[in-house]
Amino acid sequence: MLDLKLAKSRMENEEGMNHLWIQLFRDEKIAEKSEIQIRLPEGIYRSPNLNGYVENAREHIVIDGFDRDVIIELFTQEAVPCGERSIEVSLLTAGTTISKEISIPIVLEDDMDRVEIDEQVVERVKELSNAGPAFDMETTMVNISPRILKKSENEYSYLEKKYRIDY
Repeated sequence: MLDLKLAKSRMENEEGMNHLWIQLFRDEKIAEKSEIQIRLPEGIYRSPNLNGYVENAREHIVIDGFDRDVIIELFTQEAVPCGERSIEVSLLTAGTTISKEISIPIVLEDDMDRVEIDEQVVERVKELSNAGPAFDMETTMVNISPRILKKSENEYSYLEKKYRIDY
C-alpha cells in the first residue's frame, strides 16, 4: 500500500541532499481521496513535492487516487549531528491512517564515499525534472516580470558603467 525509498543510502550532515520516493498502491478498503503527512527529524527539511501536487495549510500533500507516487527533495541547511534518523510518512484517509518509517543515516562528508545509489529513484527524479511543469496553454497565463537591475557604487562601478549591456 505504501512504499518508501531513498535515492542515497546515506545523507551528508552538512549541506546534504537526498530524495524520498513515496509510492502508493491501491487498496480496496481505503478511499481514494487522501493526504500524505511527512515527519522529518530535526535539522532535515524538505522542498514542496516535485510532482506538483497541492499541499494544504498543514503541509500535507493532497492525493486524488492511488497507483501514484510522490518525490520529495530532502536537505540540511546547517550541520546536524551524525547518527541514524527516521522519516515517518503517513497516509491519511477518511477513516484510516497508515504509517511507515524509513531509516536514514546522517554521516560526515568523508563517509559519503561508501554511499549506495538507488537507480530506480534517480530515474524517477530525472523523469519529473525533464517533464517540466504541466501547463494548459489555453487556461494558464504565466506572468514573467522584467528583471530589475540595481546599480550600486563600489570599487568596480566604473567597469560596470563602461561594459554594461541592458537588455
